[in-house]
Amino acid sequence: MQNFIISTDSTSDYFIGELKEKNIYCLTMKYIIEGKEFDALYESTAPIQEFYEKIKAGALPTTTQLNEFEYIEHFEKILSENPSGDIIHVTLSSGLSGTYQSGVQAAEKMNSQLTNRKIHIVDSLITSLGMQMLIDKLLIMRDNGVDSQDAVDYIEKVRARQQAWVIIDDLFHLKRGGRLSSFKATVGTLLKVKPIIVVNKKGKLVVESSAKGSKNAIQYVLNKMEENGENIIQDFSSQTAYIIKSTPNQTYDNLKNAVKEKYPSLTLKELILGPVVGSHVGCGVAAILFEGAERLD
Repeated sequence: MQNFIISTDSTSDYFIGELKEKNIYCLTMKYIIEGKEFDALYESTAPIQEFYEKIKAGALPTTTQLNEFEYIEHFEKILSENPSGDIIHVTLSSGLSGTYQSGVQAAEKMNSQLTNRKIHIVDSLITSLGMQMLIDKLLIMRDNGVDSQDAVDYIEKVRARQQAWVIIDDLFHLKRGGRLSSFKATVGTLLKVKPIIVVNKKGKLVVESSAKGSKNAIQYVLNKMEENGENIIQDFSSQTAYIIKSTPNQTYDNLKNAVKEKYPSLTLKELILGPVVGSHVGCGVAAILFEGAERLD
């Protein structure tokens, strides 16, 4: 008998094969590009690459939020297929989308009618690579019979110590989506610098600094890894860090190589950023996430 079942949404950027292999339920989010709506859940990288090619050609995608009824249908399916166990559902950051709140509303309604079972909604306060870190830890606890509330308590502590550092080519898509002020975006573009973004405690994307050129941006991120990771966690080099790109780019390759050179014992899990979040950050993104000091305010 399992203590809990793991669920998430497709902004966690697992491929379908991974979800099946790890027995993770996934609620599919959607995006709209060139007037057509698509499910953001994939077997391979090919459709993701096609999406970014359309952005390069000038397409301006939009995204949709999950609603309460979609959550209820999703949770009812999980409960019907699993006669025992609570549900732990990890959502996209509430600082980036209203999807989390829809999940809370659905869970509250269903929990009031459930007996001896509970649906836990965990706000990841991040996306993609950060969600995978939390879920990967849940997988270990699920398979070791940890109680659902204890598992939620633990990953919420991990969440507070997640350090996500993002190097981005331009700020157009962040400005377009209202996640960055026009002033900051304009200044960053005019100066022709590499904006360095951090995900803060509220799960929002914040321009923390900027660097002239890719080399300086990578060195800045390495310094932050040392300051907020190596100097905080004694066995930092034996940890797993998560590294992600939206499209193939030299900054990502150089960042990955620099991290491997500095921390040869650090395990790197590589991901590709899916279209839902990719719609808001665009091409040429390189980011790394690790566990260390508490997130910035």
